[in-house]
Amino acid sequence: MLQKESLNPRENIFHSEICNNLRRILSLVDTDKSSSSYGLGDRYYWAWGLSDFGNATFQGLAHGLSRLWISGLWPFETDSVIFMNRIHSLFIGAKNLTRNDGSLEEAFPNEGSYCVTALVAFDLLVTIDLLQDSIDKERKSQWLKIIEPMICYLIKSDETHALISNHLATAVAALFRWSKERGGDQQALSKGGILLDEILKHQSKEGWFKEYEGADPGYQSLCTYYLSDVHLIREDLNLLEPLRRSIRFLWYFANPDGSFGGYCGSRSTKFFYPAGILALANQIPEAHCLSVFMTNSILGQKVVGLSSMDEPNLSPMFNSYAWAASLVAKEITLVDKPLLNEQTLPCEINQPYRRNFPDAGIIIDRGFDYYSIINYKKGGVVQHYVGDKLETLDTGVVFQSAHKKLGSNQHYDKNLCFDLSESKIMIRNQVAEMPKKLPTPFKFLVLRIFCLTIFRFSSIRELTKCLLVKYLITKPKRWPIWNEREIYFGDNLTIEDMHEIPRGYKKLEIDFPFVPIHMASKGYWQIQDETSIK
Repeated sequence: MLQKESLNPRENIFHSEICNNLRRILSLVDTDKSSSSYGLGDRYYWAWGLSDFGNATFQGLAHGLSRLWISGLWPFETDSVIFMNRIHSLFIGAKNLTRNDGSLEEAFPNEGSYCVTALVAFDLLVTIDLLQDSIDKERKSQWLKIIEPMICYLIKSDETHALISNHLATAVAALFRWSKERGGDQQALSKGGILLDEILKHQSKEGWFKEYEGADPGYQSLCTYYLSDVHLIREDLNLLEPLRRSIRFLWYFANPDGSFGGYCGSRSTKFFYPAGILALANQIPEAHCLSVFMTNSILGQKVVGLSSMDEPNLSPMFNSYAWAASLVAKEITLVDKPLLNEQTLPCEINQPYRRNFPDAGIIIDRGFDYYSIINYKKGGVVQHYVGDKLETLDTGVVFQSAHKKLGSNQHYDKNLCFDLSESKIMIRNQVAEMPKKLPTPFKFLVLRIFCLTIFRFSSIRELTKCLLVKYLITKPKRWPIWNEREIYFGDNLTIEDMHEIPRGYKKLEIDFPFVPIHMASKGYWQIQDETSIK
């Protein structure tokens, strides 16, 4: 087990991780004022010229950079004029990437990304708040005018292709931040309230926020990050209790080996966004306990964090680390409260217990020396730890059709059949196709033709997104194969699969974990990946 320690501002691992990555982050931004791409952060677009649009997510880096600057954590002897020019350039870049309807994009031209528009608007608004005392009224007005079209887009549009709570939380945070800056903008308040109600309406009584079809601890840490910001500026919204329930769910997924989440989640993510939970450490005891544990995990590279992020996901993780670093530096989270020290993470409790989350379809089985996480609504995904080692990771069975397509029993099905007893759980579900396909020049050609034509109509674009989500994530094609999986609980956890294979199909013998759906945020590295498991 990881040794419990107190958060020590002299050992600010968040700041250390930032310093390890800051040079590559600063290298992303085009600082050439003679260039039409001045201020853009997507090097694949402005420097390499290998993309025909700019991913706007990078413009949000202004938030993390500004937080380091005002917190006294900036590691270089940078002239203030140079620093402020860099921040201004990111605003200019955001302006140049904004479409006529106020939207931004990260995946393709004319995408109309609700999430990215919200993300950049939020980060730029936080930047303005942080630098209030460093900019004059004219500069602030200029920056707010750059953000205004994004807010208008968030007010008049909606994300319709799926219910993704962290996306909606991003928009809620942006809209309430905008209202704060504009003296109570009623349209922003109204839309922010509608989106917040939608998130809370779909929050399970078990504490988790919906990510596509189920609970995903990794993305829930990001959702909690944005909702924590809303709570801290609008305590009258009474978000403390929903956030408390969120963290009381999340702390079950701080694993004995120091990792977080994993294949048990609806989106199979392993990353951890620290700041929102850390910001609540003095209000929610479980948040303090979880923050201490995960800080030690980051120190040991045992959880996916900033250094493992690829560039499309770099900005929000960097900003989260910058906020966390500033909290530790200010010792905000180090107030001595006996109640905080009495909490014990579920994976560290030394007495056996079993916790079933029926809405999520996840069972936690704790023995004297083992910790098992089983998602039975994903066909029986198993993460089984003995001591502080991952002993078994079984994500399911894989079959192959005569046409070389792959299918598996690992897909979310809220209606699958299962039988839970004291000693085992039996799960029966239908195998579904895994849409594991790489892009081709022809597919890109078709996509670009659509981007230049029919995707200019938002209704057609959103309908296409809905169809893609169903195909790639939520409604995969079912195969005529049923798998019965029996999982026997205990220290020596065992798994038995039974199935009849029709003609034209065969079972593949695999010895590696897999993700059956399209998910850009899968597969990030952590130190445990270098160790063999069963």
